[in-house]
Amino acid sequence: MGALAGKTIIVTGASSGFGEAIALACADAGAKISLVARRKELLENVADAARAIGAKALVCPADVSDDEQIYAALEKTRAEFGPIDVLVNNAGFNHTERSITDTSAEQWRELMDVNLTSAFVFTKAVLPEMIERGDGLIINLASRAGMYPSLAAGVGYSASKIGMEALNTVTNEEGNPHGVRACLINPGAGNTPIIDRRPVKFSPEQKALMIQSEDIAATVVFLASLPPRVHIDFLSMMPTKS
Repeated sequence: MGALAGKTIIVTGASSGFGEAIALACADAGAKISLVARRKELLENVADAARAIGAKALVCPADVSDDEQIYAALEKTRAEFGPIDVLVNNAGFNHTERSITDTSAEQWRELMDVNLTSAFVFTKAVLPEMIERGDGLIINLASRAGMYPSLAAGVGYSASKIGMEALNTVTNEEGNPHGVRACLINPGAGNTPIIDRRPVKFSPEQKALMIQSEDIAATVVFLASLPPRVHIDFLSMMPTKS
């Protein structure tokens, strides 16, 4: 029996990068995983990999900037696996335009919708059932850009990640008295596809020193494996050689 046996875990942005690694690590630990992202074919690949190790996996294609698609993914998950034990708000992206001057209002809104508002909508949808049950965990993947906003990370991306901290804090204020926990993870530079959208390109040697997807995945499994009496509300992670 794995450390997460019997748990239903829904992961957003599960088609690649951190989300894919998180989903597969949770599956390997025995969880039933619900995979949410736009690209169905990539989700199917992740689901096949999870099933190959004996896990139950559900593909829920959805654009997380669309509330109705979020609700549909949640209902599909509940119908297939039952109540949601762990929500991992991982979906996120960035534009190549980073400055205020270059970032359009449309790009700003798109970043907020995907990186922040989707996490709010998912949280709002699952928090009541977790409170009623007296147990539940919400893990919010943000970024150290939320702690140290910068032009390199971009004005929209940084602002969206600062917003994740506020969401996490208020979730804990509402949920902790009822046994519901939320943890904010702020990783530094990570070797995922999003890093290639930075204006400065990194060599393979530099990427090898960054946080890897499996590092984040192991952290999520650790958090989800803790007993309900233990609450870690914030984790800051950075490469040792930065």
